[in-house]
Amino acid sequence: MNIVQSSFIHLLKLGNIPNHVGVIMDGNRRYAKQRRMEPTEGHIQGYQSFLNLLQWSQKLGIKEISVFAFSIENYNRQMDEVQFLMELMKQKMHHLQHDLNFIDKNQVRIKCCGDLDILQDQELKSKLLELENYSSKYSQYKLNICFSYNFTNELEKAIQSMPKGLTKQEFFQQFSSHLMVTNSPDILLRTSGETRLSNFLLYQIRENTVIHFIDKKWPELSFLDFCNMILFYRKNKI
Repeated sequence: MNIVQSSFIHLLKLGNIPNHVGVIMDGNRRYAKQRRMEPTEGHIQGYQSFLNLLQWSQKLGIKEISVFAFSIENYNRQMDEVQFLMELMKQKMHHLQHDLNFIDKNQVRIKCCGDLDILQDQELKSKLLELENYSSKYSQYKLNICFSYNFTNELEKAIQSMPKGLTKQEFFQQFSSHLMVTNSPDILLRTSGETRLSNFLLYQIRENTVIHFIDKKWPELSFLDFCNMILFYRKNKI
């Protein structure tokens, strides 16, 4: 982070900042198509935007981030793209933990939110669970990686795990604690110009969650876009 960005972060810290940010990282393939690149290149460059978001958020003091990394519906994409995304996920999770030392350096707790039982790549499943277990000792920051996820599946899993015989009041008092993502986001960011939620955190998004849609594709996300998101949150915060 350069001196200009550090100065902006310092100024942003003078006002309210969101505690929990949800992100639908959309537009990797369209970004690549516009530039006549292979779709895989869009996903690779999208990972850099993910790293940037983590760095900026940590510097600002945002305590929790939930990213929509891979939807259950994404399994319907072409087989070679799905396989590439699985391999990329394994590489980047290793990079995050070992090469960048991101988890230990920032004391980040990672939670894998999704149905890993339908994940056919057993190596990736083991890696995600290992990452979750390794980081469970930390609590300074929280990163929810929603992989093999949609809210319909999360809802089904939550209801199945609820004790039987609860009253209606007891059910809703306990329900949030059985979800994969237990906290409501203060702001939800979606890139690529799409104005829909795509079955992401539908129960967690409440009346005071600010929703911020921007036209840029995910790999195009800039530091200025990040700052604008924080200012948009302040302007629209209830």
